[in-house]
Amino acid sequence: MDFKTMLQLPVLEISQVLKTLQGIANEERNKEKPQMPNVSISTSTGHVSGYFINYDTEKNIVLLGNWYDHKADLQYVELHSIASISLGNINNYLYQFSDGAIPFVPNEDEVPTLLQLKKEIRDLEQSAEKMLGKAVAINYAYEEKPEDLEKYYATKIISILKGTLMSIAADPLAKEAFINAINELSFRQCEENKVSLENGNLSISLDLSKGLKTVASINKLQDLIEKCL
Repeated sequence: MDFKTMLQLPVLEISQVLKTLQGIANEERNKEKPQMPNVSISTSTGHVSGYFINYDTEKNIVLLGNWYDHKADLQYVELHSIASISLGNINNYLYQFSDGAIPFVPNEDEVPTLLQLKKEIRDLEQSAEKMLGKAVAINYAYEEKPEDLEKYYATKIISILKGTLMSIAADPLAKEAFINAINELSFRQCEENKVSLENGNLSISLDLSKGLKTVASINKLQDLIEKCL
């Protein structure tokens, strides 16, 4: 990102910033070498800083942490006490603070080929059959050859689908309804989270208008699917 691109960033409420940081932290914490955002928070009585670990929207508490000599140093901050917040180590995620104004560009090594996508889909079909006890054909629906960004998001969607099918398989009633109603599953990228069922074909559309921020979560997607069963 260059200086002119940075100037496109809008003003966000503190709560929006924290929710965005939570999404970044959730993605990073599952990596082998997490690169958590560095955060400095100013309050009416001083300031605290550390790696962003968690934000609880119900308790309105932010958890920051540092790691010195193999020892944890944790700090809990109430949302209402925050006067300002400074961010660091987020260069790869700045687009998430742009509310869609700055497009996301994945690294080349993060973009799968169509052949790799087909393999991931085949692996998902095999996993689904083991979980559900029934073979379900899975298709990635696209009109033209997908661009790199579309292929990047497709692999993320496959991961969401796997998590959703695992959740459905863990619920006996949902599992029974699913295997009785569905023979085929297709997914596409669009600007709305929507699920429909027709003649045994479950069609899943996922909203990527603002990247992964607008894609249905596993719980939300499961809810949309179950409403069709």
